[in-house]
Amino acid sequence: MSLTADQVATFVADKVGVAVSDINGDTALFSTGLLDSVSMIDLIMLIEHEARLEFWEADVTLDNLDSVDRILAYVEARNAPS
Repeated sequence: MSLTADQVATFVADKVGVAVSDINGDTALFSTGLLDSVSMIDLIMLIEHEARLEFWEADVTLDNLDSVDRILAYVEARNAPS
């Protein structure tokens, strides 16, 4: 499986009760308070399940989680061959 922008946007929209079209790639998710720490746990579980990777504790940062684009970039970097 792979994680898509639509999956992340749908997750966020469902959590906060807005239309998916209101969530774009650079919408700030945590730094604006749109999502909270409880939502972060659910989001990490979604990422782990869909991207089939274990989210490392050190990677739980706004740099990796504060927008759809940042989440997808993190997943892409983690899945890149080393």
